[in-house]
Amino acid sequence: MIKTGSIVRPIAGSDQDRFFVVTSVTENRAYLCDGRKQPLSHQKKKNLKHLQDTGCTLDLAAVTTNKQLRKALTSLGFCRI
Repeated sequence: MIKTGSIVRPIAGSDQDRFFVVTSVTENRAYLCDGRKQPLSHQKKKNLKHLQDTGCTLDLAAVTTNKQLRKALTSLGFCRI
């Protein structure tokens, strides 16, 4: 189940090879960011049915900057340097 803080991978669209963190969820949309192409200030809106949950979560309270977000994703093995 996709919730705030989940690490997801899009299965449709031009960004399907990247991993994102869900910052918020509405009825059928999730707002995603990765700290690089989609920073925290400009989140991507994606349909929930186009996302695959990885089963990992991230504590968003500890992540306040894009650099911290990239570092957290890299340390979990979800980003390429």
